[in-house]
Amino acid sequence: MFKLVCGAGNEDVESVKRLVFVYASAGAKIFDISARREILESAKLGQKISGADDSHFCVSIGIKGDPHIRKASVDFSKCIKCANCFKSCQSDAIDSSIIVDDKKCIGCGACFVKCPTKAIHPVERDVNYREILPYMVQNGVEILELHIMGHDREDLNKKWQVINECNPKYASICIDRENFGNIEVLERILEMIKYRKPYTTIIQADGIPMSGADDSFKTTLQAVAMAEIIQNAKLPVHIMISGGTNSKTAELAKLCNINYWGIAVGSWARKIVKPYIGIPDFWENTEVQKEAIMIAKQLILSCN
Repeated sequence: MFKLVCGAGNEDVESVKRLVFVYASAGAKIFDISARREILESAKLGQKISGADDSHFCVSIGIKGDPHIRKASVDFSKCIKCANCFKSCQSDAIDSSIIVDDKKCIGCGACFVKCPTKAIHPVERDVNYREILPYMVQNGVEILELHIMGHDREDLNKKWQVINECNPKYASICIDRENFGNIEVLERILEMIKYRKPYTTIIQADGIPMSGADDSFKTTLQAVAMAEIIQNAKLPVHIMISGGTNSKTAELAKLCNINYWGIAVGSWARKIVKPYIGIPDFWENTEVQKEAIMIAKQLILSCN
């Protein structure tokens, strides 16, 4: 099962429509999108144009402290206009004037690392989850995903309760080990799934979130290692490998005897089709569409 991660913070309507069109045409089955009404409508339109009728949508939210709900913000009193942030942004969310486009920013943090004066920093942008999650399920979303890479247990419990009350086909928990040790990861998961029916929960085992900048075994190593931790615990859940995933993920997972339900690819999947979907006449240029679909199909096949 291949899942395209459009990005929990990706609120660029046109980009999402093009991404879903390309990957749905190539055979992707699940699309992870931002918890915004307009983004769901755009994703559905991309699916419709592709002609695919078996796609499923996953909507992601995060708890306080999780990188998936943050955006970049610039303190111009500290900015020296070095353009390091502009050069490092893979989402084209920062222009040459160092203006951040919130709709394109996915909170990956690449710009924070490159800023020598700490002028660019993260700010959290949450959603009204009590309103948006029921709406999403009522409008065909089958998976609600909670990113829990933060320490605010109160916020986690509130959002997880709402997800369970919405009763989606699957509830998904996205977790990595950046802020937790292996024991705490499993303790947190066990606490969250103890009242759920077996195999109605997906654990998205994130290696290093939003890190798939290249197509190497090293990049995907932590994703497979994280999946192994979940597998060894023998939990009644589906395992989705994510975080640094690429065309090498399935090969490494099989070598490590990981029985995964699916592979979610975000950064790498978006990067390889970016030169095509960014073309202004994309919808009129059928040759460009075909090339993008072919590239996407090769990635999907590698993840089987």
